[in-house]
Amino acid sequence: MRWMGRLSIFAALLLTACFGKKEAAAPSEPPAVEAKVSAPKKQDAAATNKDKDLGKITRYFSQADGIHREAWWVLTSEKKPMQKTPFGKVERALLASENIKLPNKSIFRCDRYVVTRKILNPTGYPQSAEVLEKCSEKQAGKKIADLNIPNVNEVSVTFYPDNLEEILGLGPSILNKRIECTLKANDSEALTSLQCKNWAEDRTKEQMIRLDTYDYAKEGKNLLKLRGKVFENLSDIRKIEADVPMQGKIQVVETELYAPVVKEKPEDKKKKEEGSAVSGVPSKSEGAPDTPAIDPDIQRAQGHGDQVPAAPQVLLPPDQQEPQAQTPAAAASSQGWPLDENGNPITPENLPPEQQQQLMEQQQQQQEMRENPAPIANPNIQPPPQAPGAPHGR
Repeated sequence: MRWMGRLSIFAALLLTACFGKKEAAAPSEPPAVEAKVSAPKKQDAAATNKDKDLGKITRYFSQADGIHREAWWVLTSEKKPMQKTPFGKVERALLASENIKLPNKSIFRCDRYVVTRKILNPTGYPQSAEVLEKCSEKQAGKKIADLNIPNVNEVSVTFYPDNLEEILGLGPSILNKRIECTLKANDSEALTSLQCKNWAEDRTKEQMIRLDTYDYAKEGKNLLKLRGKVFENLSDIRKIEADVPMQGKIQVVETELYAPVVKEKPEDKKKKEEGSAVSGVPSKSEGAPDTPAIDPDIQRAQGHGDQVPAAPQVLLPPDQQEPQAQTPAAAASSQGWPLDENGNPITPENLPPEQQQQLMEQQQQQQEMRENPAPIANPNIQPPPQAPGAPHGR
C-alpha cells in the first residue's frame, strides 16, 4: 500500500511536468516592431528621370545612325561600319556620359567626349546639350554637335563638319557649312521622321555629294528621298536623285549638268582661228560646255571672291599692227624681182650671165618708174579758156 501511494504521487508529478512543458511551448504573438521606410530624396528621383530621358535620346541617335548608313549605301554602294556616322559619334558620346563601356574602341582616332546637358524647365523639357570631342587635357575640346530637345519625342541636332573630317571628309570640312537635322519619334521610341539640310560628305577623294533634300519617313510613300549634286574638285558636275520606296525597286539617277567637251582636229581648229582673226570674233569650239555656275559656298571655300573679267581682245588696223616676218617670195616681190610660174623669185644668181645683165637693167627701170611715176592724163580735165587776143601760152 505504501508502494502504491508513492507510485501515484510520482505519476502525478510527471503529468504536471508534461503539461507544464506544453504550455511553455505554445506560440506567442510577436512583439510589434515599427518599420522604417526611407522615402527617396527629390534629387535622386530627378537624377533617375534625367538618365531615363538620356537613354531615349541615345536610342534615337542609334536609329538615325542605321538610317544614314543605309542611305549612304544607296548613294555610293559603300557599307559604313556601325556608328561610323555623325549620328553614331554623338551616340557614343551620350553612352560615355552614362559611364557605359563603348564597343569597338578603334573606330575613331579620338573617342573621348564631354557632354554638357542643361534642363531648361523644372518639368524636364525643353533641354539642350553640347557635345565636345576632347582628346587632350591640355587642349580645349572640339565641338561636334549641339542638341536641342523641345520634348520627349523630338530632337534637333546641329553638326559641325570642320571637326568631323574623319567621318565626312575634307570637302565638307573646307566648306564648313553646318548640317541641321531633326529627329522625331513615336511613343514606342521608334523614329518616324529624319530630315536634314546641307548634308555634305565625300564619296571619294575627288568627289563630294551634297544633298539639298534628305528625307526619311517611316510611313511615307518613300522611305528615303534624296536630292542633291555631285561635286568634283569643288565644282558641280552631276545631279543625283535617289528614292527608296516602301515597295518596289530602289532608283538612283545621276545626270550630267554640262555637255562633254568634244576634241577638235588640229586642221579644224586652225581654220576656225583664221576665220576668227578675219571677222574679229573669237572662235568657240563646237560642243564645248558652258562655264559652270560656281556655288556661292564653293566660291567662298576656294577664296575666289569677286572674279576679275578677262581683258577683251583688241584688233588694230593693218597700218598699226606690228610688222610680221615676210616669206622669201614676198620679200623678193617687194624688191622688184620677178617671180616664175611656181611663185619663186628670179634672182640674178639663178640666171646665165647674158640674162643677168638684162634682169638688172629691167629691175633698175622698174625701180626708177616707182620713184618717178609718169603723170596720168585725165581726159576729163580741160585747159582753161584763153582770153581773146592773148598770146598763146600766156
